[in-house]
Order: sequence, then structure tokens, then C-alpha cells
Amino acid sequence: MTVAYCDGHRCRALRDRGRPNASDEAGDLADVLRQAIRTSHGGVLIRAECLGACHRAPALLLLTGADPAGRRGMLIGPIEELQHVDAVVDLIRQAGRAAP
Repeated sequence: MTVAYCDGHRCRALRDRGRPNASDEAGDLADVLRQAIRTSHGGVLIRAECLGACHRAPALLLLTGADPAGRRGMLIGPIEELQHVDAVVDLIRQAGRAAP
């Protein structure tokens, strides 16, 4: 599994827009993604320049080995609120489970 989060100027600026009172412990979206990938099985996190989806900022691209032929991953965004972040972490955990 590979997660590429957009670090273009718009996504970076909007990353914490929905969490103005977020504590330092929670970290920003990039920190949350790093932690989720660390606990996954063989996941890779990539900081990408603009993904070209500024209308969905902040956005990320999730690619798994289980993607059907011709599909190039799942573009996810906007990831603005805590529930969006939780949903993304759940997707990463599901995609990162080791096959038996």
C-alpha cells in the first residue's frame, strides 16, 4: 500500500482548517498519516507536490495492491474534519492488513 499526500500550497494551507483548536498532541494530517503507515504492514508514505486535485484539498491518493487492473488508486479529499481523518486512518488500516 502506498499513500501519497498532497503537499502542494493549497493542500498544505487547508490541512488544519477544520481543526482550529487541535492540540499539538493530535498533530497535523501528515503526522497522523505517518503514524498510520508506521503501524501498517509494508505501507509507504509519500509527500507529493500538487496532485492536481485542488478542488478537493487537502487530498491524498491511496494505492493498494488489490486495486483492479486499470484503476490507479483512490483520490480522497477533502480531509477537513476529524471524522474525515478517522475514516482515512481506517482505510489505511484495512488496506495495510497482511494477507494470511
